[in-house]
Amino acid sequence: MSAADSKQATIQREADFAATREAVVRGLSAHNEARVGPRNAEPLAISLRDESGAMVGGLIGELKWQWLYVDLFWIDEAHRGAGHGEALLAMAEQAARDYGARGVYLGTMSIQAPGFYPRMGYREYGRMEDYPVAGQSFHHFMKAL
Repeated sequence: MSAADSKQATIQREADFAATREAVVRGLSAHNEARVGPRNAEPLAISLRDESGAMVGGLIGELKWQWLYVDLFWIDEAHRGAGHGEALLAMAEQAARDYGARGVYLGTMSIQAPGFYPRMGYREYGRMEDYPVAGQSFHHFMKAL
């Protein structure tokens, strides 16, 4: 297609973030669904609570297509080292299996827990250096179920 045949369009920065995001998600979702089927997304939230019921950790993810994406995973410093991380991740992995997922994927920064995931059977498949700041890195992990 030549430039003369292309449709005219303008590129601009949008002030209405929500409306722009909605339009982009709608268009991208239609594109993806036509190629790999419906997303069938299910949110996943798992908490870790102390004896008083206060939340001291948790995992937030999304089951979609044939995978679990772990978006957020946190355990309060005072509750680390007691096996809670392993238990939270194991529960998330079981939810993914129950959903019919083929695997789990996630990202973590070098200041967080990149050494934890290989011990849990995860494989690092990518790394971005100098993120979030120079001298640090962002690690991408996945695990087949």
